[in-house]
Order: sequence, then C-alpha cells, then structure tokens
Amino acid sequence: MSSHLTNKTIESEPSEKTRSFKNHLCSQCGGNGYMKSNPNCYHTCLNCLGRGLVP
Repeated sequence: MSSHLTNKTIESEPSEKTRSFKNHLCSQCGGNGYMKSNPNCYHTCLNCLGRGLVP
C-alpha cells in the first residue's frame, strides 16, 4: 500500500547521483562530534566543532 504523500516525499529527495558530498567525516572524532578524554568525560571535538563533518 503506497500513499500519495509517501511517493511525493521520495520524489522530492535528491538521489545519490545528484548529491555532492563536499563535507567529509572528521578524522579526529570519527564523525561523532565529541572525543572521550577520560572514562566518564567527553569533550566537543575542536576540529569539526561538534558537527562531525569537516569541509
């Protein structure tokens, strides 16, 4: 069963071929946006500023 809204949502999203990924995963945090410094302490990654992606 497919609805009209589901089909419209799928059509409006860009496909993998048309999308260009100019951002890459951060090499320091691995894309998490934070780094573990102690067993119970996490810090925001300063390389990507917590976003997980670098230009």
